[in-house]
Amino acid sequence: MSDLKTIDKQILENIFQMGSGYVLDFSDRTMVEFFDDELGVDIESKKYDYASGSKANRMRGFWSEADNELVAMSIEKLIEYIEYKLLTDEFDKSHFTEQKLEKAREIAQDLHGNVTVNPDPSRLDIKPGKVSVSADVVNKRIEILLNDSVFSHVRGLLEDEHYANAVEEAYKIVREKLREITGEEQAHKAFAEDNYEIIFPKEAETEAEEDFYEGVKFLHMAIQRLRNEKAHTPAQEMDKNLAVHYIVLASLAFDLIDR
Repeated sequence: MSDLKTIDKQILENIFQMGSGYVLDFSDRTMVEFFDDELGVDIESKKYDYASGSKANRMRGFWSEADNELVAMSIEKLIEYIEYKLLTDEFDKSHFTEQKLEKAREIAQDLHGNVTVNPDPSRLDIKPGKVSVSADVVNKRIEILLNDSVFSHVRGLLEDEHYANAVEEAYKIVREKLREITGEEQAHKAFAEDNYEIIFPKEAETEAEEDFYEGVKFLHMAIQRLRNEKAHTPAQEMDKNLAVHYIVLASLAFDLIDR
């Protein structure tokens, strides 16, 4: 359940033009497609079947049932949709003022800062293999798909807010993938030149390809060093944002040798 306040709901209902049972200019089909494509959410799910089942009531049901992070993401995606429609002159600029849109962004940011602890995985509304980190370029947020093997391994730790342990486990699984491919866990041994033909699809034929292969090697060596530092020192509390950055690094390293 999100923490949207009554006044915030009223503001959003006004912005998204929900007074007559609609949501913006969505038809039933396009609203389903929007929530599926942008958020991986089945807005026609029974748990969002609120009152009459109209588009506006499904939105209200979504606000009631989804967690803070997902509701915040939906607000931001809808703002992006509005901004696109304003650029193409399909929406009335007198209604969608910058003041209103900024207020909606503030509501989303408040929800981001109040993320539900230990959410029930069955309520995350994220498709298998898909994880979304809120996207807002203005506020330095980015949406990314993590490598499924890495994310599935650390998801429970992230949900329980064990961020330092999640980072260590992400690096462990990268190390294990190296061992699986080359027989060596340590990056400087795994990336011996004799192993390049095992790790990479073909021999480097250009200077750019050579640089890429070396870049992947040093990325894994950096992860090895970071993992050693964390393995040999007592676990400490870690900021969530920093942990996500570390895990994205692990996801990239894993993906580059798993292709």
